[in-house]
Amino acid sequence: MRNRTKQLFATAVITSILSIVIGGFAIWSAHQGEIAIIDRNLNQLESDIRSNPVDAVSIALLSIEQNNFDFTLAFATTSGELTILRESNGTPISGKNVRIRHIPIPEGDELIVSSSLTDINNSLHRNLWRLIVFIIIANILASIVSVFVSRSGALSQERAQRAKMQEFLGDAAHELRTPMTVVKGYAELLKSKKLDPERESAAFDRLNSELKRMDLLIADLLMLAQLGEEGNIDFESTNIAKIIKENITDFEAIATSHSISAQIDDPALLMGSEKYLQRFVANAFTNIRLHTPAGTQVRVTVKAGKEISIVIEDSGPGLPIDSYGEKIRGLKRFDRSRSRDNGGTGLGMSIMSAVIERHQGTFTLRQSELGGLAIEVHLPRT
Repeated sequence: MRNRTKQLFATAVITSILSIVIGGFAIWSAHQGEIAIIDRNLNQLESDIRSNPVDAVSIALLSIEQNNFDFTLAFATTSGELTILRESNGTPISGKNVRIRHIPIPEGDELIVSSSLTDINNSLHRNLWRLIVFIIIANILASIVSVFVSRSGALSQERAQRAKMQEFLGDAAHELRTPMTVVKGYAELLKSKKLDPERESAAFDRLNSELKRMDLLIADLLMLAQLGEEGNIDFESTNIAKIIKENITDFEAIATSHSISAQIDDPALLMGSEKYLQRFVANAFTNIRLHTPAGTQVRVTVKAGKEISIVIEDSGPGLPIDSYGEKIRGLKRFDRSRSRDNGGTGLGMSIMSAVIERHQGTFTLRQSELGGLAIEVHLPRT
């Protein structure tokens, strides 16, 4: 809340400064434009007088009358005597807030012309005060609107997070229900003490297996929860090409019956979490190793252009045809029997999708040209 207040205050200050600069410039330009009109009229009057200096007084009076100039005209002799020939609305012949022009005429005398700047200067002051009042009112209204919008946005975000959490809890409860049921069943069976030693040992083994499965499932659920939270992951410059190369080396050592080819641009740097990107890559290769037969071809492509493009594909059996192109939401499991066979949780794809989404990337499942599954990812560069 404090950060939001600081941000709101800083925005108001910057907006006010910009408004004062822009509005003040416009008002000052208009003020100078009005003065320029007076100067232009004075120039016109002086030009008319100089065109016939012998009859300067008559020409000056005629020019003021014909052009409707709001000037005060005075005649000054060489001895310093001053005679007001025409007075305009009490405009003085000297002093502040007047524009004065001295026009020499024959025999050393001169005509003095003045124009009042009082109305123009008063207009300048009024406009500046109006600008300040307008900025204050605008900032107050903007603050009220900003607070309202901020609260509305916070409420919408809170509702979205609550809905997401409810969905997650529902999915998690559903995923935990099956192994929990198995554990309860075997616990009751062992509690009855009606099993012979061989069946009792098998029951303990199955119970231990389900407990391990629950432990793995809880760990995966916690990781999905962490990936769904805001601001709890530290990002740093990470070379995902290096992570993929290391996993390829491990894959070749473990899955000796698979053949793998790679075309990788190194380095491929991005701002991300090495821990979670490592989990994404490891899950991709683990899925291939566990769910494809011996002799499967694997191809890895990493291109580091304006964005980082990653494709990990195989020639295995792939996924059900309706799964390709599908956006993975929640705790998506494509084949529960596969997780039962290998002891996994079946949430590998969900974790992979959540990792990429947290890194502002796109995660797509499609059919590979090799015949199996292709995992295609696009991530923003640093």
